[in-house]
Amino acid sequence: MERPILKPVGTPVEELDTPALVVDLDVLEANIRHVHSSFRDSSARLRPYVETHRCPAIAHRQIAAGGTVGGIAVAGVAEAELFAQNGISDVLVVNEVVTASKIARLCALARQVRVTAVVDNPVNVRSLSEAAQASGIALNVLVHLNTGQEGSGVAPGAPVLELAQAIVQSDALNFGGLMTLDDPDPTADADSLENQSRDRIQQTLDARRQLEGAGISVSTVAVSGTQCYKLASQMPGVTEVIAGAYALMDQRHGSVSPALQPSAKVMAAVTSLPEPGTAILDTGRKAMGDDYGFPVIEGRDDLDVASMSAEHGKLLWNDGADVTLALGDRIWFTPMDIGACVNVYDYIQAVRGGKLEAVLAISARGLYR
Repeated sequence: MERPILKPVGTPVEELDTPALVVDLDVLEANIRHVHSSFRDSSARLRPYVETHRCPAIAHRQIAAGGTVGGIAVAGVAEAELFAQNGISDVLVVNEVVTASKIARLCALARQVRVTAVVDNPVNVRSLSEAAQASGIALNVLVHLNTGQEGSGVAPGAPVLELAQAIVQSDALNFGGLMTLDDPDPTADADSLENQSRDRIQQTLDARRQLEGAGISVSTVAVSGTQCYKLASQMPGVTEVIAGAYALMDQRHGSVSPALQPSAKVMAAVTSLPEPGTAILDTGRKAMGDDYGFPVIEGRDDLDVASMSAEHGKLLWNDGADVTLALGDRIWFTPMDIGACVNVYDYIQAVRGGKLEAVLAISARGLYR
């Protein structure tokens, strides 16, 4: 458990202890306003995917901004329990829940808040139905459709219809509709990303028509992607858009979402200057995450990230750069993948105008069961 060195509200940001996960509230709020505005005049509604930040305080800001379904999406049962305990009353679990213990917890949670599960296998349908019936509840279920992405989901066509029919015929399940998760490489060019997202959304809408043609009512068509939220909000038939990275943002998504800015950054400190042209930081992989590569140094074209160990980072001067650094100097980074970065912290240092305004708990950190 991280135990932050607490500073009073109003402390200048560069006086915070390092490494620090810092969120600029002005930028966070601007990102939320911008994305949520796309849903004001849309028949679709946004469902924030809070696994990216794992912070109830941010989730409540997102719901309060309007344009949402009034609920959130999470990765698993433990996250669903935590956010329900923090006042969220509508939760979609986007990954299949299959073990007996998790299914029991899901059914118990469904007694307290609206819970929706997803399935891609008839065996899972039977398990959920039996547990829900034994618990005396009716569980909401979506078919998880695989439209070309790597990972879970049932293929379009006959398998979707068969699975939907199995849910409809179950004793204790309410068939709600369809969900697909679209997670292409955001480093691809914008046109390719849009075409790929449009195709995957259209496959989901085609599946809806297939089910309705067979007499099965479809109330929910949930699609995902920070990179395609605007496109999805404009495609008739989509009812929910699941998006996660937009509030905090990161380097990966920034190239395809230029209207959004990173609100979350990591502040490090120079701890050693062992030789000319080299600096050592107190911030490494454990404080940054590096699944998608090294973070990007903010506002310093004269420096380059040479390497990162578990605890430290190594910077080198770029060729020809005239660099002056001293021990204790602050270096700011934009993470490549904000979800992996947030996951290594227990707290967000929330600042406004360069001064500390609040310390926000990342309460769902480590809740994977």
